[in-house]
Amino acid sequence: MKEKTLKLFCILLFFCSSINAQREAANWFFGVNAGLDFNSGIPTQLNTSQVNTLEGCSTISDENGAMLFYTDGVTVWNSLHQIMSNGTDLNGSFSSTQSSIVVPNPANDNIYYIFTTDVVDAYDPTTNTSNGFNYSVVDISLDGGLGAVTDKNVNLMPNTSEKVSATLSNDGNYWVVTHYLDSFYAFKITAAGVNTVPVVSATSFNVNNYRNFRGNMKISPDGKKLAIAHAYFFPDQEGYLYLYDFNDETGIVQNSDFLGDNLVYYGVEFSSNSSKLYASAKVFSADNSVSNIQLQQYDVNAPNVANTRYIVHNYPQSQVTPSLGGSLQIGFDKRVYHSLPGSTLSTINTPNLSGFACSFELASVDLGTNFARFGLPSYVQTYFESIATIQNLCLGQQTTFTVAPNPDILSIDWDFGDVASGANNTSTQMSPSHLFTSAGLYIVTADVAFASEPNRTFIEVIQINEVPNIAASFTLFQCDVDDNPTDGLSIFNLGDAQSLIQADSGISNAQVIFYPTLNDAQNNQNAINNLTYFNTQSDQILYARVFSQSECFAITQVRLTANPGTSLGTYTTLDVCETNANGIAISQIENTLGNDFPGGTISVFATESGALLQQNQLSDNAQVNLTNNELFFRVDYGTNCGFIGSISINVIAQPQVEDQQVTLCGGPGSEVTLALDESFSNYTWSTNETTPTITVSEVGTYMLTISNAAGCEREVSFVVIEEPPIEIEEILVSDFQDQNSIKIILTQPTETILYSINGGQTFSDSNEFNNLFPGVYDIVVKRENCDSVGETVLVGGLPKFFTPNGDNINDTWTLLRKEFYPNAIIELYDRYGKNLDYIKADDREWDGTYRGNPLPSGDYWYKLTLENGKVIKGNVTLKR
Repeated sequence: MKEKTLKLFCILLFFCSSINAQREAANWFFGVNAGLDFNSGIPTQLNTSQVNTLEGCSTISDENGAMLFYTDGVTVWNSLHQIMSNGTDLNGSFSSTQSSIVVPNPANDNIYYIFTTDVVDAYDPTTNTSNGFNYSVVDISLDGGLGAVTDKNVNLMPNTSEKVSATLSNDGNYWVVTHYLDSFYAFKITAAGVNTVPVVSATSFNVNNYRNFRGNMKISPDGKKLAIAHAYFFPDQEGYLYLYDFNDETGIVQNSDFLGDNLVYYGVEFSSNSSKLYASAKVFSADNSVSNIQLQQYDVNAPNVANTRYIVHNYPQSQVTPSLGGSLQIGFDKRVYHSLPGSTLSTINTPNLSGFACSFELASVDLGTNFARFGLPSYVQTYFESIATIQNLCLGQQTTFTVAPNPDILSIDWDFGDVASGANNTSTQMSPSHLFTSAGLYIVTADVAFASEPNRTFIEVIQINEVPNIAASFTLFQCDVDDNPTDGLSIFNLGDAQSLIQADSGISNAQVIFYPTLNDAQNNQNAINNLTYFNTQSDQILYARVFSQSECFAITQVRLTANPGTSLGTYTTLDVCETNANGIAISQIENTLGNDFPGGTISVFATESGALLQQNQLSDNAQVNLTNNELFFRVDYGTNCGFIGSISINVIAQPQVEDQQVTLCGGPGSEVTLALDESFSNYTWSTNETTPTITVSEVGTYMLTISNAAGCEREVSFVVIEEPPIEIEEILVSDFQDQNSIKIILTQPTETILYSINGGQTFSDSNEFNNLFPGVYDIVVKRENCDSVGETVLVGGLPKFFTPNGDNINDTWTLLRKEFYPNAIIELYDRYGKNLDYIKADDREWDGTYRGNPLPSGDYWYKLTLENGKVIKGNVTLKR
């Protein structure tokens, strides 16, 4: 019975009996609040981090994997993720490549040293603000076990670079190493503390411009090698990668080995057995822009290390666009992690193995809602040392534990953690092998006695994987539609074969690689990299190597069969409706052809090659660039290609109707009719009515699907909104003027309002009316096809002249519509201001006399006082 297997990972845990180190690197905090817990052997998300750093950081845990504190080189947070007592203003920088590293006191479990490096910009000679290389002391026993910084920013060097690494010395103490200009500076940490006098190792390569101090530096886990990346920003973008020998007894760095200068190198890391070096770098295109990020592998033990360069992975520009190559850091599980800005980390799963076998996996670790940037935590590199190279981790194989010859090793006692294997569970061989009884995780311990070093126990946690159990052969059927449709030659999409094999293997993450021969598949050489494959002979057989971990693989045959008689040529001509998105109704084609090929699955493509390879399948609303109005279709029966043909397309335009907005008049019982001006063949409303019009009484969106005589549909939305009742806010009357006017002001005016001043006999869309005679006006305001409201207003006035000649026409002068102005008083004057009369308007009228004597023709002045106190002054002409 086949079972789903997990990707191989090998976790090698180290501790020194004199220091009792085990899980100091079991927790990571980095990037933007990102965190990982490695204690289970598999990294799991932590969402409690307070750190927000562009590059450098460091975290330290105790020997049991309990997190103690972490820092970005400026601030220190304790195990409760609170700022540690006195834990601010350290002299590092969140933008320094390796801003900090934590090193324990080898004799006091409570004392830790935080070494910090400053950012390159601080070395600008015009500002000279560099903090150099410093260390601060943490006593974890203080503040109730949460720790406190007791000594802060003890200066070791006035100037340094952004580089720092640490390792165990051969006497059980520690070395901390930094770099400046052309020299390495190694500081010894003993029970007495930090020796402030460094061991200085000069080299021939000089980084003499402060802008080029960027890049990582790492000591190998066995303390024998040192790798350094110089990322140059001035005068041009370039980089340098060097490998040196490191003497863990003396602290001396020597024997430079130049590895490359063709990329801008940034990250470096060793594998757990120190046999492989990995580097990250950015690659530049001809126009000096970043074209991609590259990961490289080198064999440290080769006579010519530079010649062993292997490209582990190229990140194309579409995947990543940062300006730095990103840090590399070996983890507690002995995988090498690569950090670039984003919500995932990529991994090199078996970094001790050469070439393809190192097993790179893109975006393999999910950080959840948190983000990585360019940096990962720095650690004492010895935490990750492996005593053995472990190979053959497949169930049914003898797993080998190969220890490099070392005259200092006196003996090794192995316990494979495989109780079911009985007496075979232990061994005293220097490099033993073991046949594990079942797949799964095993804790393997190796107690090592040294002649001149403290005894140490290495713990290797390994996973034994099953070899994929797959069928011996598969057949990939394809249609034969080339110039010779019977020759058995065609284009195959090997991705279809991958899907078949993965489904059969029962392994969700199974990888499948194709090779032309069985020998190539067995030796992992001459792989077929392009999944678009032209077979060279009828029924050609390829060989697929199937694995979830590179070592545990199975090989199966894949027969490529092109069926004759499967080319339909130009099959038919179809009328196809245009869709809302200016595409065409692909489902209409599929449904029509489905009637001709019962039981087949129809798919439509823009090109014949797309149909062959099942790439870029078209769907409704897809923007189709028709060539000669031709599309291609494919008929599949199960996983087999049945037929491929082409169809001519007549595109029928869909009905051209805009979405509608309709107003529902306010008030209870209001209704509105929804309708289109044009006529169509079919109507289907979202209310399930099929009439051209419907009447609704509620606001909301009503959908109408219409179709023309060709059956082409379009969906139209009717948005029904409710208008609030019309409210007149104010009517402004300007009267007793030479030109009287009315202006109507509404509370909420809209474009559909009409106005009338004659009781609704005539309407205007203007709310202003001018040149009005005095009188009573009936105001009506209505919303077109909706509700209305009205008021009555009075426009007051006085005649401009009168003719008291006894003809009974204009013989007297008085206030017009005086019945509306009770108690109005009119005072009359001649041009000299002499008062001629005092009249109550509703009592009598002026006859043009003074004390009974007729006055001559001319202009006379009046003062009108209304009941509300309003005063109007003017003149009237008397004509005889």
